[in-house]
This record gives sequence, C-alpha cells and structure tokens, in this order.
Amino acid sequence: MMILEATYIIQEQDIDELGHMNYMNYLKYLEDARFKWFEQVWLSLEELVAQQKGIVVLKFDMSYLKEVRLDETITIRTIPTKLGNKSFTLKQAIYNEHGDITNEATFIFTIMDLIERKSIPVPNEIKKQFTEGNSGH
Repeated sequence: MMILEATYIIQEQDIDELGHMNYMNYLKYLEDARFKWFEQVWLSLEELVAQQKGIVVLKFDMSYLKEVRLDETITIRTIPTKLGNKSFTLKQAIYNEHGDITNEATFIFTIMDLIERKSIPVPNEIKKQFTEGNSGH
C-alpha cells in the first residue's frame, strides 16, 4: 500500500482576509499531493494525457478542524482506503508542523477513457495499492 507524504509551506497568496488559508486553497494542495501519489503508483499527468486517460473526482468530503496560517509548514498524507471495480477512494489528512490534523478529506475517483468518454476499470497499478482488508465495492 502506497502512503505518500508531501510537505508544503503556506504562501501569502493562499491566505484570505481572515488571516488563514482560504478554503479553496486546501483543495489545491490536496490535489497536488494526490497527483504526486498517482505519479508514484501509476502515471504522471503528462503520461495520462498521452494515453488519453483522465482522473475524475466523483465525490469529495472535507472537514476543517484547525486553521492554517501564513508560513506554516503542512504535510499531506494520502492513503488508499477503498477499491471498487471502476472507482476507488483516497483519504487525505493535512497535518500542521506540530503534528495536529487540520483537515481530513475523502475523495472517490474513477479513471476515464478520454476518447470513449467512459469510465474504465481501475488500472492494475492502482489496484495493487489496496490491501485485501480494505477493498470493497
């Protein structure tokens, strides 16, 4: 099972008028960490495009637990949690520099064939990241 940790420093452009990271920027950092996970276990964005495949978010849920502020270092942990035939789930948690969880998010994905415009079975490289104990439909 591939668990990836990616670290970022919060920049000024990430901060809103309340002095903490704007809620949309959490999604930006989570997406970047997920693409790093996909690149490690399967394909880079460039390789996906070359193969006419795309990663599609079907559903996501996010909880904001603590604020993140300018110049803080965050670590995002990406963990595969559930496997179906044509979809799979990744859980992500954001930790601040003190090790506190600031956000938790769950994303359900499918892989799309960009020529046929249909979802395809989960590729074997991604399937391998799920243990038998956490696979499901």
